[in-house]
Amino acid sequence: MVRKVVELMNRYNACFYEGYINLSSNENPYPPADDVLKVVERSLHLSNRYPNPEYPELKSSISEYLGVDVGEIFLGNGASDCIQNICNALIDTLDRVTIPMPSYTMYLMFSMLREASIDCRVYPYYRIDVDDLVSMDSKLIFLCSPNNPTGNLVDVKEIVESFDGYVVLDEAYAEFSNRSAVKLTDSYENLIILRTFSKFFGLAGLRIGYGVCKDVKVVSALEKVRLPFCINRIAALAGVEAIRCLDYYKKIRDKIVCERERIYREISKLERIEVFPSEANFLLVRVDGLGLADRLREMGIVVRDLTGLIGLEGEHVRISVGRPEENDALLNALRVILDMST
Repeated sequence: MVRKVVELMNRYNACFYEGYINLSSNENPYPPADDVLKVVERSLHLSNRYPNPEYPELKSSISEYLGVDVGEIFLGNGASDCIQNICNALIDTLDRVTIPMPSYTMYLMFSMLREASIDCRVYPYYRIDVDDLVSMDSKLIFLCSPNNPTGNLVDVKEIVESFDGYVVLDEAYAEFSNRSAVKLTDSYENLIILRTFSKFFGLAGLRIGYGVCKDVKVVSALEKVRLPFCINRIAALAGVEAIRCLDYYKKIRDKIVCERERIYREISKLERIEVFPSEANFLLVRVDGLGLADRLREMGIVVRDLTGLIGLEGEHVRISVGRPEENDALLNALRVILDMST
């Protein structure tokens, strides 16, 4: 298992190519709002000073955005940092952790570092069997909705109300689906929601992650184990301004969703390629032994090769939604590759 995860991480690190169309990292292809860029520029002179380690303005903005109390919010240097902090705060050696697969491999990595007893429950294309999942005697379950890489949603209510341990729900892509379980935290203290500014708000390079939990003891523990200045001062100011520019980001989201559906329709017409519906800003594709990721890279397009990911049988790639011209280049490349393979 460790070897497979490391191999996938190495493939991820190999995806940073200059001069290529990068459709591998699920980034927002559009720039931040102008007002966000102005805030970043105006705040550069503050780079010599640490931020307030409590981040009151950022938490207040998130509180208003999600409609939750400030005291229910915890922060991290990106959602991945929040995942690691959850593992550090809540998992002891040999605690059982259940991770439905195929999903985000960082749940595995950080659980391994805590020497947890990991149960990877494979559900084809993340179609989770709730009765089977909650029957596991685990301390913690990691879930993702919309799930990375399958793009489908998970109805977490039945899971969280039937499970005695912690349920961590990663909603990194929630804004693309208009579905969120944040309000369920009012009723279930064992539910921990993760969110990020990297996808919808297009601030992946600034690393702003956060989460919500009703249990103040859990929030307090997560705030204690994180680094005091985990989010840099400029990033924190940019996050506040991004929430003020919500209308801009909703328009960008609508463009991305429209392109996602267009790509889905066009790929569905192609032979030897199966594409799966998605509620996120990416599409999962299964192909018939084409070596697709390598062949696309030769044509200047980088996608994520998921072949070998636990829970995916056969060759799969994940394609992030880019700008229309980037998506056109992808579709044309796919047609060329298929024509050459016949």
